[in-house]
Amino acid sequence: MGDENVRIPRSTVPGIVSPAIPGRMASLLLSVLYQFDQTQWLDPEELFRHQARQLGALLKHAATTVPFYQRRFAEAGIDPDAEVTRETLARIPPLRRAELQGAGEDINTTALPKSHGKIHQVETSGSTGRPVRLNATEINSVFWRACVMREHLWQGRDLTGKLAAIRWVRKGVAMPPDGVRGDSWGPASGAIYPTGPAVLLNIASELEAQVEWLLREDPDFLISFPSNLTALANYCVERGLRPSKLKQVMTVGETVTEKVRKACADAWGVPVKDSYSCEETGYLTIQCPDYDVYHVQSENVLLEVIGDDGRACGPGEVGRVLITSLHNFATPLIRYELGDYAEVGGPCACGRGLPVIKQVLGRKRNRLILPDGRSEFPYLGEHEEFRAITTKVKSFQYIQRSVTLIEKLMVVTEPLTPDEEAAQKALIVKNFGHPFEVKLTYLDAIPKRGAGKFEEFISEVDV
Repeated sequence: MGDENVRIPRSTVPGIVSPAIPGRMASLLLSVLYQFDQTQWLDPEELFRHQARQLGALLKHAATTVPFYQRRFAEAGIDPDAEVTRETLARIPPLRRAELQGAGEDINTTALPKSHGKIHQVETSGSTGRPVRLNATEINSVFWRACVMREHLWQGRDLTGKLAAIRWVRKGVAMPPDGVRGDSWGPASGAIYPTGPAVLLNIASELEAQVEWLLREDPDFLISFPSNLTALANYCVERGLRPSKLKQVMTVGETVTEKVRKACADAWGVPVKDSYSCEETGYLTIQCPDYDVYHVQSENVLLEVIGDDGRACGPGEVGRVLITSLHNFATPLIRYELGDYAEVGGPCACGRGLPVIKQVLGRKRNRLILPDGRSEFPYLGEHEEFRAITTKVKSFQYIQRSVTLIEKLMVVTEPLTPDEEAAQKALIVKNFGHPFEVKLTYLDAIPKRGAGKFEEFISEVDV
């Protein structure tokens, strides 16, 4: 076998090249990754035993140094010194977003172990309105970076290639024509291995400018939001354009659908590799390297999917996502309700024991609210159905304004005719399966919420 798959870490000792002697952060990450290589193959029960031992340490710390959890555990009858079981965990009420926002300093530790390192503040994008703020530590950063590196390794990426990102950054930063350039892939892989360069463009750039930048940079790997990738892919297909070196697309921040995967395959002939993360804890799942399902990063987080009755969901069932950050002793998040819905999957044929999420379906605001109070994820129809009516619509978004009114925001090349508008409304009613009133609104651009994320459907109905 050749050495093309042998990755030699960056050595910090002059004259010592191989085997390398890595620096402090690289050594930490490599030690965690070594353990990841072992734990990913454990069966689910053994994995939970590992989590339960860490949970025991977390609960004891929270019970003695965090006023919020002192009260919460007492009210739930939780003995933090007892062995942690699934039944113990289920007795702890889910932590709602509003509770976290309203807890103030009471949810922060009064005595962080010194070895956990410096505290830094984490703030969510605020796409749901008021952002969440919490504290995290250097230990949390180690696990976040280890998961980043695990994803690169799982997906077989050549770290010497060029990585391009089209993402949200501050206004005026990384704008075309040049964006910004770095000499490594970042603090995760760059801390361990020599990597190729990384380039970044602000997602606020015009689509044409993004494509021009992408073709000029000609990267090996591209990361962006699914909605932006779909727009880029469609633009390239229409004009017969393709980056010549592109091998793989990476997605973050939004729900990935088959439409996204197909658009990237049609335009560039490359696969989409997705991950699911949040600002509060980092990586939650990573797409399996062999199948289009997601493995929970159980070494970093305990992830539960529960139904409205609080019961754990089984394979094929959809429920609310709860997360427990296993290593955040600064602001413990225990059974935090993220606001997302996910479908549980069965055991993966790859052989990994890490729990499986079949798909992430979006947030509560992405569910259609029916007049009788029921909710469901809406069927928005097929792109080809709407193109059969008219090709004038460049982009769109549905907003549910009330239990009777759906508004479709549209960016068009020219206004639709009355017949085209009527046909649009009829198809929307058919797809949604209920006789909603439909309003069509023309805009110059679809506004994005939070950190540049886009959602095809948002419900503003408060239930």
